[in-house]
Amino acid sequence: MFELLKDLLLISLGAGIGIVTIAIIKAGSMADKRMEEMKTERNEEK
Repeated sequence: MFELLKDLLLISLGAGIGIVTIAIIKAGSMADKRMEEMKTERNEEK
């Protein structure tokens, strides 16, 4: 019984780490897109 609980805990932990990793990658890609938009806006103003 203890092994089953331990395995479920490890699966939940792994899923949580995966979700956090995906969220960090998504936030980074959104920031990159915003930086590119800002760069093109600055270039158009000149």
